[in-house]
Amino acid sequence: MHLSGRMSAMGWISGDLKSWLSPTRTTTGAYNHSRIDESAAGRQAGLEALRDLVVEAHADAVARLDALAAIDLHPLGRSDATDAILYPDSLDTRTLQGYLGEILAGLVAENFEPHDRKWQVPAFLFRTHVAAFQALERRRQLGGPAKPIPGRGGDDCLAFIRDDEGRIIEWLMCEAKCTHGHSATLIAEGHQQLSHEIRVPVDLLQLIEILTASDDPSAPEWVDALRLLLQAPTTNPGVDRLDLFMYVCGRSPVSKPSWIPKDKPHDDYLADGPLEAVELHLKDFDAVIEVAYPEHEIVR
Repeated sequence: MHLSGRMSAMGWISGDLKSWLSPTRTTTGAYNHSRIDESAAGRQAGLEALRDLVVEAHADAVARLDALAAIDLHPLGRSDATDAILYPDSLDTRTLQGYLGEILAGLVAENFEPHDRKWQVPAFLFRTHVAAFQALERRRQLGGPAKPIPGRGGDDCLAFIRDDEGRIIEWLMCEAKCTHGHSATLIAEGHQQLSHEIRVPVDLLQLIEILTASDDPSAPEWVDALRLLLQAPTTNPGVDRLDLFMYVCGRSPVSKPSWIPKDKPHDDYLADGPLEAVELHLKDFDAVIEVAYPEHEIVR
């Protein structure tokens, strides 16, 4: 059940994506580790599927901007496409890398079943990144190149499991990091962020707002389920949280098979779990960014 006309027809689950990305999984107790590599034969079709899903992931933010300004905001605020400030492509490269990590976390959740469960991602939270919209407006008025901005706070990506009555019985807290090369610091930070004892998602109200604005027939059911989850710490403490750390990088290790430990959680993960750590190694990182955000000019 997804939240736009195209998503309900296409779905986040993608055969082309599965043909492109191939996971190798190791399980040790409540800890799972997956390294995902690319299949050269499936790369082109996989990238095309990724591009379609990136458009869908940002569709809510685009629709919100369109409704607020009552103009065609793709491109944003300009009629001349050669001089356009596009959302989200005109943001700085690091911000788009962060967005890509969040989207890939959602795609992994739905396509590769972390913790051996079938998760659903009802929507992405990009409309809540106020700094991004402020940066685009400044650039529209003042010109110049895209400048780095603070990352979006709150939850990176959220996935859920509902029972036959529509109640949420488990939720997946996804923390995503995405880098052109490799960063041990980002890996440590991601595990530290997952270590916080959050009992329900901090962006539940924002997710409810997004679904309330949707015209998808399944949206009201999701809204009801999320409102019940909001009360879970007092009314239904049995709703379980599971964790996913998603690490996307453009450099593979040479002397070891993975950047993240395969047989035990990272030292900076202090929560009780269960934890699934997933690292996706991209052979040509910039080419993936260019496909996902084709109007973006990469600056490093």
